Amino acid sequence: MSYSASSHRGFSFVEVLVTAALVSLVFGGLFTAVNGMIILIQNSKAKAGATALVVERLEYIRSLPYSAVGTISGVPAGLIPQQSSTTLNGVTYQERVLIEYVDDPADGFGGADLNGILSDYKRVKVEYTYSIRNATTSVSLVTTVVPIGIESTAGGGTIRVNVFDANTTPVSGAEVRFINTTTTTTIDTIRYTNIDGIAYLAGAPAAANYQIFATKAGYSVDQTYSATTSNPNPATPLVTVTESLVSTMNFIIDELSSLTIETVGVPTFGSFDDSFSDSSLTATSSDVTFVSNEVQLSQSAGVYAPVGTVLSTSTEPATLDRWYTLSFAASTTASTSVRVSLYYDNSGTPTLVPDSELPGNSVGFTTSPLNIQGIDAGVYDELMIGATLSTTNTSMTPVLHEWSLQYVVSQPSVSGIPIDITGAKVIGSDASSNPVYKFDNSYTTNGSGEIELTDIEYDLYTVVVSSSDTVVEVCPVTPFYLEPNADEVLTITLDSIGGSFLRVVVTDPAGNIVPGASVQLQNTGYNETNVTSLCGQTYFNGGGLYNAGNYVLNVSKSGYNSSNVSSTTVSNNAVSTVIISPI
Repeated sequence: MSYSASSHRGFSFVEVLVTAALVSLVFGGLFTAVNGMIILIQNSKAKAGATALVVERLEYIRSLPYSAVGTISGVPAGLIPQQSSTTLNGVTYQERVLIEYVDDPADGFGGADLNGILSDYKRVKVEYTYSIRNATTSVSLVTTVVPIGIESTAGGGTIRVNVFDANTTPVSGAEVRFINTTTTTTIDTIRYTNIDGIAYLAGAPAAANYQIFATKAGYSVDQTYSATTSNPNPATPLVTVTESLVSTMNFIIDELSSLTIETVGVPTFGSFDDSFSDSSLTATSSDVTFVSNEVQLSQSAGVYAPVGTVLSTSTEPATLDRWYTLSFAASTTASTSVRVSLYYDNSGTPTLVPDSELPGNSVGFTTSPLNIQGIDAGVYDELMIGATLSTTNTSMTPVLHEWSLQYVVSQPSVSGIPIDITGAKVIGSDASSNPVYKFDNSYTTNGSGEIELTDIEYDLYTVVVSSSDTVVEVCPVTPFYLEPNADEVLTITLDSIGGSFLRVVVTDPAGNIVPGASVQLQNTGYNETNVTSLCGQTYFNGGGLYNAGNYVLNVSKSGYNSSNVSSTTVSNNAVSTVIISPI
């Protein structure tokens, strides 16, 4: 018996992987190429369709009599829809037609037009927009249609709209909408401002009751107003167009802002304080001495060291909500200086808090108190105070008297507080001649003690709290100006104080708050002194305080002229503003 064996060699696993990879590469490339070709064909076909539709639409419009070239609810008026849609070869196209009068500069532009006619001829723009695979594309063409003979103002006039921002800078690209429902055919059309912030509605039918809205994406709205029962005397009434004349309107819009209002309770503070009775609260020092509760430059035979430094021990609160203020007192002359900075523990090495957290910290500060609430307490949970004393006259020394680092241990939020917010912009007056404000709304703080207002326009806002709790501080002080394109937080601090009360706000003549001012309140049997907070405010209550109108306020701060205010009234919720002027 004989046996024969045949050898059948199979593919190894590596060969299978290599083969699969080659197949994937080849066919993947083919698929990508084919898919790209399909997309290109689809785009080309869709664009060709859009182009054909645009040309066809323009030829139709150009075939119309000049008087019929216009859009439904537009100026000039006609039977062509401003917006419509059509389908061709399975593609849906959105059609937009804009027909407007043109003021040709050949005979003068705008107010310089030689014959006063701003509707010299018509400009037509037709645009078709379509989407292929979620990519939106458009095709548009523009043509002009000129009247037979010369231009005419018969039956029409012009509305000129100037749009500015809060700094009276022209706003280009603003949308200006014109509506009139009392004309023979309803008008509802849009124009856009040019580089000079101007939009024209030339050839508008002579009529009253033109309503105008001016806005831009991300901007506020300014407008004309109809007379209503709530606003019977609008400040900017509807516009009337007179034949052959130009009616001019000015509107002011600007970028929208955000405003968060938070209601909180009285904070619990902690602090590090050193009046330099000795060096026990000093970590390191160089070329300085501690003399009679003061830090001075070291001296030898009456000659002071040119530079000296001192660094406090570390402040590391067990509970820290946020850092609050850095305060210090120093005496200097023209030839001496004291500059104070904040440091943190960087793996055992005292390191300056970066300027990104506290602007100017690397140079050092010479005025006090300093707001340090912007320092991230989660990152910088341990701080030290450092100072550099220097002199250019070695017979003189600067003196550092004391310093303090204050922080907030905790501060509760207060929910359910009713708040009224009113802007200063007036849109008219009611039947009793009382102003009607553009913004006048009421809110209630949420469970987190907040009211969040987005897309609110710039204005001077007044905030009023309707609560049994006493307002002990409003920061910033109201009324306050909300800038365009701002993200502002307004904090209202409340306390359940009963009986006599006085809140004092200290500002300079320009209205800027003055923190760190000494405020003394006096009357028979009452004499208390407080210091204003970072928001330039403090308050008095209890301790023999009673309702009366004969208290005396004395306000002072280094670098300012003192102010004495007699006949200050104390009541259950009194507020007094005191102005002190820089020396």
